This record gives sequence, structure tokens and C-alpha cells, in this order.
Amino acid sequence: MGRCDFKMSENCGKKKPELLAPAGTLLSLIAGIENGADAIYMGAAKFNARAYAGNFLDEELEIGIDFAHAFGKKVYITLNTLFRDDELEEVAALLNELYQMGADAIIIQDFGFLNLLQKIQPDVSHPIQIHASTQMTVHNSYHAAFLKEKGISRIVPARENNIAELSAIKETGVEVETFIHGALCICYSGQCQFSGAVGGRSGNRGQCAQPCRKKYMLVVDGKAVTTDGKYLISPRDLNASDDLFRLIEAGVDSFKIEGRMKKPEYVAGVVSVYRKLIDRYAAAHENDPSRKNENLKTKSVGPTLDEREILKKLFNRDFTSGYFVKNPKNELMSRKLPYNKGFLIGKITDVDPKRAQISVQLAAALSSQDGISIGDLGKETDGVEDPRQGFVVKKMYVSRKMVSEASPGDTVNILAPVLFEGENNRYMPKAGDSVYKTFDFNLQRNIQKTLPEIPIEDIRLQIESLTLKNKTTDEKDDAIAEFIEKLTPQNPVQIPVRMKCFVCPGFALEISAADKEGNEIKIESDYIVQPAIKNPFSKESAVDMLSKLGPSVYAVLSADAEVIDDCFVPVGVFKETRNKALRALLAARIRKSKPNLKETLLALNETKSVPSQNQISHSLALSISVYTKESVAAALAGGADRIYVGGDVFIDPLTKEKYGLTLSDFKELIAELNASDLEKIYWKMPFVTKEEDFDDLYPTFSTLSELGISGILASNPGVYHFVRTKFGEKFRIATDSAFNIFNSEAAELFLDGGVSSVALSPELSIRNISALSEHLFEKRSEAGELECVVFGRQRLMVTEHPLLEMLLNENKGMKIPKSQKKTGSDIFRYALKDSKDFVFPVLTDSKNRSFIFNSKELNVFDLLPKLKNAGITAFRIDGIGHTEDEILELAARYKKEIERLQNDGKMSGQNESYAGINNKSDNESENEESSDGSQYTRGNFIRGVY
Repeated sequence: MGRCDFKMSENCGKKKPELLAPAGTLLSLIAGIENGADAIYMGAAKFNARAYAGNFLDEELEIGIDFAHAFGKKVYITLNTLFRDDELEEVAALLNELYQMGADAIIIQDFGFLNLLQKIQPDVSHPIQIHASTQMTVHNSYHAAFLKEKGISRIVPARENNIAELSAIKETGVEVETFIHGALCICYSGQCQFSGAVGGRSGNRGQCAQPCRKKYMLVVDGKAVTTDGKYLISPRDLNASDDLFRLIEAGVDSFKIEGRMKKPEYVAGVVSVYRKLIDRYAAAHENDPSRKNENLKTKSVGPTLDEREILKKLFNRDFTSGYFVKNPKNELMSRKLPYNKGFLIGKITDVDPKRAQISVQLAAALSSQDGISIGDLGKETDGVEDPRQGFVVKKMYVSRKMVSEASPGDTVNILAPVLFEGENNRYMPKAGDSVYKTFDFNLQRNIQKTLPEIPIEDIRLQIESLTLKNKTTDEKDDAIAEFIEKLTPQNPVQIPVRMKCFVCPGFALEISAADKEGNEIKIESDYIVQPAIKNPFSKESAVDMLSKLGPSVYAVLSADAEVIDDCFVPVGVFKETRNKALRALLAARIRKSKPNLKETLLALNETKSVPSQNQISHSLALSISVYTKESVAAALAGGADRIYVGGDVFIDPLTKEKYGLTLSDFKELIAELNASDLEKIYWKMPFVTKEEDFDDLYPTFSTLSELGISGILASNPGVYHFVRTKFGEKFRIATDSAFNIFNSEAAELFLDGGVSSVALSPELSIRNISALSEHLFEKRSEAGELECVVFGRQRLMVTEHPLLEMLLNENKGMKIPKSQKKTGSDIFRYALKDSKDFVFPVLTDSKNRSFIFNSKELNVFDLLPKLKNAGITAFRIDGIGHTEDEILELAARYKKEIERLQNDGKMSGQNESYAGINNKSDNESENEESSDGSQYTRGNFIRGVY
């Protein structure tokens, strides 16, 4: 008997959360649905954050959506990257295709796309829901409230949120979807610039090269420090199975499994475990709805030992419970191996090179055809490959008898010629070595039963043979319904149906099929029922043939037959008509999820407004971020038009010395500043603004207003929304780079929302910036002030993991002298050094978060004319790591050039230089040294990112 979907009782105290599975291929989609997923998220061939997943071609995408809808499941399409202006038209066209296919929701990152969606999606019968990706870095309720105002119905908050913070986000009225299992980013998702900065492959464009999975060395004051493992910023995989009941109690709406780049077997296995956990919790509440949380902390609703082992066997990089309950600190990290380590099953007790075999004392079961790896996880290798030696068990013996299964406690002799032959073996085994199972044959065999027997290559060939593009909508739905029936595994999820037939001589055979959702189909045969000469067709025979379908995607709940008089119907005709009725019902289920054929989304060119004839341009401005009281005066003396003060305050983890400006520090400067100076000051908000931080913001902003400060640099949309809702127009707001403004639509969204200046994404090239500003002028009479950083140390990562504290705790005995008062680049005493000897400074803020900066300082002094011509009107220097004297000289030099550009567009001081600022060629400028001895970089201004 097939498996019918479990339905939660109406009396259950909590809403049953959705289980959301990943799909990188059609086979993975089927795996998720067959093993209990309520919804699937997947990507089209372009424009999603997993460019290296299998992803879906056009016809596969439609079939995947139809397959899910046939079984009553939802489909969410990932369009969660940043888009250039020249891509928006194509993205809008793709969205319209997804709309016609009946996609239930899209998952987005780009604020520009969000702005565009409000223009191109009119009132329609099946509107696509808009979900905010975790790439939007939603980590407070004010950000969530802002997104809700803009049409977002569901948010995937940052993984760094705890349960209380998730609850606060949910209280805004949006649905909350959270990751519960799979790979983690060490950085706040959507804010990682590492991959784009070092190799041009942007994580915000789906091209992440995973620099977090590389080897690094901790460097303190230029000296290497020993660490336990070399993969210093490689996190474990999330496993929230123990905290699932807490998340359900918090009202989380959807549990999301990461893994669009994983195999179908992984998807199937992980989904099946979490399906059981959710259903077990639901059953406990159905049996006793009044049970309290404390009573739910039992083995009856938590994962069993077998379920824990299944999750480890599927993929084990070690697990972390994440940030749901507390900061996991070192329990977050997998520093010895950045990929699957397998499942520990025993130790080698003896090695026999002559027989090419090893003896293993088993702590867990082992089967023939299992894959195992042997060796030291911490062994040094030249690259990032697994230091162990792996192979498939072909022959094994217990007590000299060949066996296919061995149990815990057995000592098993395994033939392993690969360990002893050839020059490619990386590891010579020895007694005491650990043995890990990396492939469980029996588990994989059981999982295969839930998958179609057709290989993925054959599935794609059959899809091509359907020639869907040449069919009408009804023909297409019928063809897809027939194809879905072919993809039936051995034990499929089934659609409950009710069957009826009417049999009467002289009339066509009528068979109807109906489902629980109200769909009903009646099919008449071409055959006319004949009077019976002998052995008349009976009601019992009809009911039997209606009920017994064999392996099928349908589960017959009831069957009824009305047979008039003695009549004759060939068995083949009856079954063919029955099958047509079922297939037509399947097609009806598919069709019901699609929009009215007359409805369509607006094309991008239909949304364009008429350009204003009276466009306003901004004068050029110099802005500077400063971190000390002395630097404020230096920036003013150098001619800065805007000074960003405040923001993150950094603390030396060993000496506890502070670097940065607090509000108390700034108050001490007020007496030295006149009204004109105060007009130039913008109070900068910390990069991360958690829920608890907003309790202090109202008094902070009230104090700033009293001090005469009217400018705010908003670090994230939550801060922007807070200022707008609490203080109205009282403050001028500039947005920081964390907003990821990548196109004119995103800039328009915030400029129309009252922002005076927007900082563009550091991943835009000059060509991209030019297109952005040109399109922005087409939309607005005033393009608005566009800002970019032209000099300074680029932030690559921000993580809640206390990296330095954890690594330095391993070296408590090391002697590091207390430094003098930090000035200039002295603050960069801690760093990560990669295999190419690039050194990436690391700072710790007052909340113990870790900030990783680029190994090279940005310097595009000679590109100022091109940036000005591209539409940039505010040029920012980030003064982190620079002394007040350096700030003064930087400000004066940049101000002089900006004024010259404002007046006549020509560069001045062609023979002048400062601390490596130069006007040399691209290649030459890359080799110039900054004040701290590192090389300069032009960032992505010339090359852009993929």
C-alpha cells in the first residue's frame, strides 16, 4: 500500500510547519516529495544563488512545478541574486514564464527586483508570493516590517538569529522560514565579499568560490600561531533536529533544508528524517494538546539514535545546532576537514601488508559495498584534499568466514589492496587508525526505493521527446500527467481518489475520478456497452478493477459501480477508460494551479516612466569614515564634506584596548565643533543591529538630535525603517554598502523612500555604475546622490563567531606584549594568512563578532574621472587603520582632485603622490604598497564580478 500524506488534526495546538526541500535536479525534486516534503525550492538555469547546482532547464522547470502541484505540494523558485540593470528585462521575462507555469513563490535578494515586482505584477488570480532570501540579511524586526510593507509575505531570516529574534520577526505579520539542516555560511549571508574580492566570483551572484573552505594560518603581530586545524573559517553543517520542537513552539512556519547541490539520495534521506520528527511532534500534541514545552523534551519527539546516524551517514562535516539557543562558539567550526568526514565505525587493530588486509574492531555495523576512509583527519596535505585513503569494501571476513554484514563488536578482516599497492596511496594504515564509513550501501539501497528507477539522463531524454513547446496548454498538461505517472517509484506518495463507473447497454462506459480538493473528471469510452450473451459484467468486477491499480500514484479511497442489466465490457476497454480518467484528473490538478491564460505580468518596458526634462545633478562630495576623535578634526581640516562617525567599536581580544568612537566619546568633541561642522557629521550605525540593540536607539537618536546631528548612515534596512517610522524627516539618511544596491531599481526604491544618498555595491564595475546612473536618470528628475568607496580597507566578512577568542584560547600560554595605544595600521595585528601568503586582517567588535578585511587596501585615485563620468557624486574614504595625519593628507589630496573634477573635469597633481596614491596603469597600481606595507587593489571597478 502506498503512503498517503499525513494531515495534522484541527485540534492540534500549533500549526504544523511546512517542510521545505531543496532540488538541484528533477530527480531531487521527486526525492523530496516522495519522502515527505510539503514544498520544494529550486532554481532556473540562471539568476539563482547556486549557479553550480544542476538547476532546471525550461521544460524541466515546468515539469517539476507540475509534478509538485500534482501531489498538492508547493514550489518556490530561487531568483536570489543581485541583478545588473542590463539583466532586469531578462529577469522580468523569466518571472512572467514562472507565473505562467504556476510557481507559488519566488525567493529574492535584490531590492531592485523587489521594487520592480511592485510595478509588473498587477492584480491577478494567482499572484506569485514574494519571499525574502536569507541573502537579504534580515536580522531584526524593523527590516522585516519594511519588507512586509513592500509586499514580502515570507522571510528567511539570517541564520544568526536566535529563537527569540525569530519570534520578533514573526510578530511583524510575515511568515518565517528558517534553515534547519545543511551547509552554513560563516559570514552573514548576503554580506560576504570574500569570493568576489579575491577572485571575481561573487557569492551575491551565485558564483561563490567558497574561500571559507580553504586553509589559513593565524598570524599575530606578523608571527604564525599554532591552531588545532587549518580550516579556520570552515563551519560545520547545521543540524537542528534536537531543537525542532522549540522552533515549532516559536511558530516558525517553514523548515528549510539546504542542499541544492547535493545528490537526490541526500535530499531523500534528510527529508525523511525531518518528516518523522515533525509528524512525531504533531502526534504528541494530538494525543495531549495541553502538554508543555518541558514535557516535550523527550525521546518520543526528538531524533532517535537511528535517525541521528542516518543524518551522519548522509553527509557529516560534524554538526552544529547553530545560533537558535546560544552562540555555539567552537561548536560551530569544522577546522580539520571542510567536507564529508563520514561516520566513525571503528579502529584498526592490526595491519597485514603481505595479505593486503587490515583488521578493524567495529563500533558500528559494516556491510560489503560500503565505502570507508582510513587515516588521520588532521594530517597536513599540500592542498585541500582529504588526507585519508578511501575505498569500497569488496571482501571481508569475521572469524575466517566471508560475510556481507558485520556487527558492532566484531573484529573484521578487510581486503584492502588499494592501501598497499601503487604510488598514489596517500596513507599507509597502522594500528590505532580511525575508520570512517563514507558511504552506507544499505541506507542508499533503501533510499533508492523512493526514487524513480529511470536514470536522470533518460529522464531528460524523455522530456525532450515530449516536445512541449509544440503543444497547446491542454495537450501539454495531458502529456506531463502521463509522464508523471511513469516516474512512479516502488513505494510512491499517492493521491487519494474516489472512483465511480456507470455501465449500461447501448451507452458509452462512463468512469469518473475525484480527489479531496474538489477536482472531478468523467471520461466516456468510444466503446458502446453491449448486452451480455453469457457471463455478464458484474458490479463486483467493476469495483475490483476500479480499486486495484497496482503500483500507482493513486490511492483509491472508495470505489462504486452502477451496472444496469446484463452487459458486456472488455476488460481492456474498462482499464483503458479508468486510466484515462485518472490521468485526466492528474492533468486537472496541474491545470488548477496555473493562472488564467489571459492574465500576464507586465513587461519591463511597460513600467518605464517618461524621463524628466528638468534633471538635477549633484555637486561632487568627499565623505570619510573615521574611528578616532583626532581623525574627526583631521577630516574636517582636510575639507571633507561628510564625516561618518561611530559605527562598530573594535576591541583587542588580548589587551582589551578599544578602537572606535562611542557616543560618549563623540560628546567630548561637541565643544570643538561649530554648526557648519555638525552639519557634516553623520552618525554611523553598527553593521549588525540585533533586536535588543533597538532598545537603545531611540535615546541615542534623541541625544544626537539634541547635539545638533541630523545625519544618519544606516547600516541596514532595519535601521532605515526605524528612523523613518520613529523620527520621520528629522534625520537625513544615507545608506551603507550592506544594502547591496546593484541596479537603478534598488537605488530608486530608497531614494524615493526619502534617502539622501545611496552607497553602491562594491562589486559593481564602472561600466555597471554608468548603466545604473543612466537608468536612474530615466526614472527620476533627480538621480540622487550615488556614493562609492574609493579608498580604504574593504570588509570581506562579518560573522557572529568569536574567531580570535576561540583561536587565542588554544594558545593561552603565548606571550604577546600589550601594545601601545593603537594608531593607524597597528590595529591590524591579527590576521589570517592563506596558502598564497595573502594576509587578511581580523578585528573583533564589542559584541565579539569577527570582521575580516581584504589583504589589499582599495585605491582608485586615478579612476576618479571615470567614476565621476559614470555618475558617482560622493567619493568615500574609509579611514580604518589610518592615523589622523594620514587622514588629513588623504582628505586634502582627494578634496583637491574632486574640486578640480567639479570645475573642469581634469585631473591635477599628475606628479604628486601620497602613500602609494598614484596615476599609474592598472597593473602597476596593483603592485604599489599602502602605508602598512600591503599592496593596493582596484577592487572590482575594472573587472566587475561574475
